[in-house]
Amino acid sequence: MKVAIAGTSNVAQYLIEELTTYGHDVIVLTRNPKREEKKVEHRVTDYSVASLVAVLKDCDALVSTIADFSNPPAATEIHFNMLEACIQSRKCKTFIPSEWTHNVEDYPEQPMFLADANKALHQRLKEEMSIRWTIICNSWFTDYVVRKSQRYLRDLGPLWPMDFSSKVFTIYGPGTQIIDLTPVRDVAKAVAVLIDSKEPWEQHTYLSGDQLSWNDLFAIIKRRDPEWTSQNKPLANTIHQITANESPESVFLGHFEILSYSGALALPKEKVLRQRSKYFQDIHFRTVDEILETAAARDGIV
Repeated sequence: MKVAIAGTSNVAQYLIEELTTYGHDVIVLTRNPKREEKKVEHRVTDYSVASLVAVLKDCDALVSTIADFSNPPAATEIHFNMLEACIQSRKCKTFIPSEWTHNVEDYPEQPMFLADANKALHQRLKEEMSIRWTIICNSWFTDYVVRKSQRYLRDLGPLWPMDFSSKVFTIYGPGTQIIDLTPVRDVAKAVAVLIDSKEPWEQHTYLSGDQLSWNDLFAIIKRRDPEWTSQNKPLANTIHQITANESPESVFLGHFEILSYSGALALPKEKVLRQRSKYFQDIHFRTVDEILETAAARDGIV
């Protein structure tokens, strides 16, 4: 199939590689094409409906990696345009919006700064019967447990609890909250397989490589490198951080930390396993230990 990927983000790089490996033709949609990129075709769009209809003319599916946390309504408008373009398209009737997210089915109110925009898009998706669509729920990408040199994904700063420079791991609350972690390349493989699947799609697709607590994750990291230490961040501190509203960045960070306290990062295990059997029997979703083993084998640094 010919699959259009909207955006040139870090996640897009994994999608390009895996979709190509699985035999799909890939088209990259972008406002500004990279001249040095020769591997796949780039098509320029301003993300208006008319422009998208034109660039999707021969595509079978559209996968978005576009996100704008500084302006959620703008990103949502682009996704509304993408959906409308698929509706108007004669051929492109498959759409995966850019969320790559937590258990948004049970926690639609989080993260709070994105909730209104996401709910509007989700409602519109549910109303449209002519498009095959799903929201990919993978919780955190496992790859953040390794250094930047081992991944395409950019560093997230304090959004991710591991500070590699100081080797301090922030544990939210008691640390017993369950989270899921899924390698981004395995997510990309799942998208490649899902697009070809003849099975009916569900509104939410759950992918997981590992399900464990923050305490468990810290124990894995420290077992491999005893120099790591931990610090605790109570829920009250995060609430104060949000209500104090000292800067947009601190409020943004607080909203993401609430995900860790609330349980929204835990995916429903029954659905993970059922969908794995339904769609992804031939994909091995790697664990945290496997990702760390691969990183150690490459350069000996964890």
